[in-house]
Amino acid sequence: MLVIVEFAALTWLSRFSQPPTAVLLVAYGAAFGCYLGLLAFARETRLPLWTLFAAAVLLRLPWMFTGVSLSDDIWRYLHDGRAQLAGINPFLYAPADSAAAAYAGPEHALINNPELPTIYPPFAQLMFHLSALMGASVLSWKIIIVLFDLGIAGGLIPLLRRRGLPAGLVAAYLFHPLPIVEFAGNGHVDAIAICTMILALALVGPHTIMAGVALAASVAAKYLALPLGPFLLRNLSGRDRVKLILAGTAALALFYARFTDPLPIGSLGVFARTFTFNGPIAAGLSGLITPAAARWFTGLTLLALLTGLWVRNRDPVDVALLLIAAVLLCSPIVHPWYVTWLVPFLALRRDPWVVAWTGTVVFAYAVLPQWWTAQIWHLPTWALVLEYLPVYALAAAAVLGAIRRRS
Repeated sequence: MLVIVEFAALTWLSRFSQPPTAVLLVAYGAAFGCYLGLLAFARETRLPLWTLFAAAVLLRLPWMFTGVSLSDDIWRYLHDGRAQLAGINPFLYAPADSAAAAYAGPEHALINNPELPTIYPPFAQLMFHLSALMGASVLSWKIIIVLFDLGIAGGLIPLLRRRGLPAGLVAAYLFHPLPIVEFAGNGHVDAIAICTMILALALVGPHTIMAGVALAASVAAKYLALPLGPFLLRNLSGRDRVKLILAGTAALALFYARFTDPLPIGSLGVFARTFTFNGPIAAGLSGLITPAAARWFTGLTLLALLTGLWVRNRDPVDVALLLIAAVLLCSPIVHPWYVTWLVPFLALRRDPWVVAWTGTVVFAYAVLPQWWTAQIWHLPTWALVLEYLPVYALAAAAVLGAIRRRS
């Protein structure tokens, strides 16, 4: 019954090309409430895995055959794919460059920040090229993304079994409304990087060479998994360490070899220095000190976290969650689809503040109505408070609880 209600709520939301904030909050809130109900029964489910995947596909289908409503990133993906189909390095020209007109498609006028060259790394570009070969359409891209989306769940199954947990807990990912909206709906490239990261975590040890390739693919899709490398190496034998290093290095070289002139960095530096949105901790630090000093402070804090996790010899899965959570909490820019990186870990562990954030992050979309009508990018304070207050409160309670247990 809960799956049916979630399906109805998400299908209703998918019908809007520019959903009013009230519609978005009601529909997503209803779907997320159903998800929480399903989460309570996930451990006890005796349903075959194929039925869980079939239901997950059903939840995604209405979104696959609509346009995009909450983000315009997909137009850049299609444009980069067309560039490669024309034999052009997508890092060479920004969409606004006159030279890009030779391969521009109908999506050209919809690309955000057209004056900037692409930011997306080589493995993501490989998938953009594949989408272009399939027709360079919204549907062709969504098919690729949903396959990676379901691949995340597939990678979680061996991780669950390795931890002695029931495989049915994969429902904690499959039925979450955030990946449904952001991957099947908005087609975000994060699904590729998350899937390959989860596969690297699942394959290390039993299939070390494949784990190295998967980690390289994740890094070459969105960089975030790079610090996991040493943690994956740590508990391997000497021979397996060599295999992982060689496989990962060779795969990275292969991915990057296609883009050498110019180097495949694009607008990454501009993005890191100047873009801000929905990051209250970073905004607060930048107000107390300079933005550059805030970035240094954040970087050193993350380095200290990684050092502490290394000293304590934490499991790579826990390292991945804590690293991603820390990066997101400290980041100056947190779009709702960034929080999809946390969702797979809900199948493996239940941190209340993580669960809460995957629900409240939808308040960040309150920025859109004013953008659609007046091109003003401003997130209302009420939305920021409603998004982060439960997250900070539950995170603080978790920290205090951990301190008491140690005492």
